[in-house]
Amino acid sequence: MSRMLRQYLENIANTAEAVLVAHRAPGRVTGGTVGPRLIRLNFDPAPGVRVGALAALADDLALALKVSSLRVDRTPAGIVFEIPNPEPRAVTLLPMLKGIHPLPSATAALGLTDDGAPLLARLSSPEVAHCLVSGTTGSGKTALLRTMAVSLALEHSADDLRLLLIDPKGRAFRALAGIPHLLRAPVTDVNEALEALGSLVRLMQARDRRGENKPRIVVFVDELADLAFQSGKVEGVLARLAQRGREAGIHLVAATQRPSAAVISGIMRANFPLRLVGKVVTSEDARIAAGRGGTDAERLSGRGDFLAVGGTALPIRFQVAFIGESEARDALQDAARQQAPLLDLPEAEAAEGAEAIPADDLDRLTERLAPWWAKHGGRFGSKTRAVKFLFGEEATPGGYAWQMTQAAIDRLASSSSSILSSASANSGAARG
Repeated sequence: MSRMLRQYLENIANTAEAVLVAHRAPGRVTGGTVGPRLIRLNFDPAPGVRVGALAALADDLALALKVSSLRVDRTPAGIVFEIPNPEPRAVTLLPMLKGIHPLPSATAALGLTDDGAPLLARLSSPEVAHCLVSGTTGSGKTALLRTMAVSLALEHSADDLRLLLIDPKGRAFRALAGIPHLLRAPVTDVNEALEALGSLVRLMQARDRRGENKPRIVVFVDELADLAFQSGKVEGVLARLAQRGREAGIHLVAATQRPSAAVISGIMRANFPLRLVGKVVTSEDARIAAGRGGTDAERLSGRGDFLAVGGTALPIRFQVAFIGESEARDALQDAARQQAPLLDLPEAEAAEGAEAIPADDLDRLTERLAPWWAKHGGRFGSKTRAVKFLFGEEATPGGYAWQMTQAAIDRLASSSSSILSSASANSGAARG
């Protein structure tokens, strides 16, 4: 601790005591801790001084101490006043991981608490299982998602843990593209997101029947509200994974500005035991984001200043351990060179997740079938599977659906033959 900071702490302790005496709420500052972004002062109130009276004086104390905000917190050890650190320290992920390597299984790093201790989220624990990240623009939601995803990739092999990254804006997870932990490239399209989530629901059901939960799969969803507004089916699929995914080794980490009923239902919110709450606008927003009142999340300073709220325990304030995109890409270079073990996901039927296509629209049916047929065509009765892919599990051989599927396959085969013929002609011309 610098000499200037020590003098500053002595001055604010004396000032705080004087202000509270003037407001008939006397007590003594008995010590405190200096965190990377916050200073916590332990306050011992005189007999008869109520906690509510101290909380009501928060603005008066902030004005007297010349700080932007002051938060009164009740802890098992007593009353704590939280104020911004005038000499803030950056919290970065890689140095923090070096001090706690290796992480326990299925555990993500979050950041540092007020007293400088690392804060981790063990997803395999029933008290965590799934995480809901909330906060206004600029609170640090995307940075927190990237920190969690990178820490999981760095501390776990692809044999033990896989990631599905859904990012409508395409900016949160670019640094993780190409690593073997990914089930597929980061998803930015809502229809592809539905298909991918549908395949996980099928995998969850298969794992339930077999009693399996390995490898762990962590699904990250940035901007959940964007997905929910684009397709109302997204929430239903995510709700199924949130309700039953933990025992099958599937975990969700979803971010949204305000998890109100307009974005996600109460049933889904109830299945996120861990809430990670950044700065919000009002106390009502704080109550919705944290799932309970009295957290004072509206008083957070933003830029990675978060609360971890779970169960009946008191909220834990922490600073997100930051890692930039280029730094994350460099750190994951070794992981990107590894070979990914095969993880076969059950196919999600297009009719279940995507917008329905009229049965007589051959152009759109062919367009939808093309990538699937390129992957599965010509194998183990794939025409039957193609019919079910386009028209749903209830589709049976014969009839109009069967004929339209055959027409789409014929068109794809014809297109492929034309391409091959053109390539052969070009090759002959080159030899001539």
